[in-house]
Amino acid sequence: MNVNKRDQLKLPKRKKPEIVLSASAEIFLPTFHTLNAEFQHAKRHERGIIRDDNSEFLHQYRVALRRCRALISLLKSLFFPQQKAMLNNEFKTMMQKTNRLRDLDVFLYKMDDYFSCLEHSHHQGLTCFIDELQDARRKAYKDTKKWLKTDNYEQQCLLVQGLLAEMEANQTEEGHSASKVFGYEIIQQHFQGTLTLCHRLDNQSTDNVIHRLRIRCKKLRYLLEYFSPILPPQSSKEQIKCMKQLQDELGDFNDLSIQLQFLSYYLKDKKTTTRRYKAASQLKSITQQRHGESKLQVIKQVELFSTQEKVITFQSVYKIDKLTQG
Repeated sequence: MNVNKRDQLKLPKRKKPEIVLSASAEIFLPTFHTLNAEFQHAKRHERGIIRDDNSEFLHQYRVALRRCRALISLLKSLFFPQQKAMLNNEFKTMMQKTNRLRDLDVFLYKMDDYFSCLEHSHHQGLTCFIDELQDARRKAYKDTKKWLKTDNYEQQCLLVQGLLAEMEANQTEEGHSASKVFGYEIIQQHFQGTLTLCHRLDNQSTDNVIHRLRIRCKKLRYLLEYFSPILPPQSSKEQIKCMKQLQDELGDFNDLSIQLQFLSYYLKDKKTTTRRYKAASQLKSITQQRHGESKLQVIKQVELFSTQEKVITFQSVYKIDKLTQG
């Protein structure tokens, strides 16, 4: 055992909001508590990001912020326009400040795969390429660490907490809606919007179109997870599982799209005779092939998700006029 090795931090566990959803309760209060719990969950990862023990700290920090952004976007009628705009701006800035580090983490995480898929003759060039990425990652980490320790970041966090407290103290008219009525209506609306994008998808669809579908699916899953305490347990569990399967395919495709963009940008001004150029170029070709295969998988999964049987089942669960019964 290495006595000089410090103990690594454990990833924080997500804490439940103090007030959770109930069918007849007004929607604004549990929403405030959920947003506040997610934001505090993000902040509990800061120390792990600064210590750089595990890239999962940054990933979970971003997931929590993304959940906040998604709920604000999906439940927008619960916020006053200026309040919503300010919250979105602060969360967006926090995400942007960590984009570079996260992209490099994702790329370097697959390092072993790059060596296994390239011919041995390219391994020396690939090593040089990876070394360059690791240097870039060290710089991105230092920039992120420095930013998290600034007064500006602290002020951002205080502003977010103040805006959320304002939501609790001053509700919109929609905020007084019964949670079940509000939830069923918005789930139905968002499902229809997701279905529309699914029906437009084909072999000619661009990466941007598939990316929009991915974001839409992610938000629908957030809705199902958020409203799960007041949804039919078995139905919502199956639907969340179905959404996860579709999201996994869309996520894999998105990762490959980002890798292609990254490699194209990297190769743009490099000398074509160097070993690292040849290795990165070969890696790009392999990624391009996987990208095409992944697109076919996405289309197949989307077709499964949007079958008539599943659509009818989904719509029957969240049929609005059912809420007047019982």
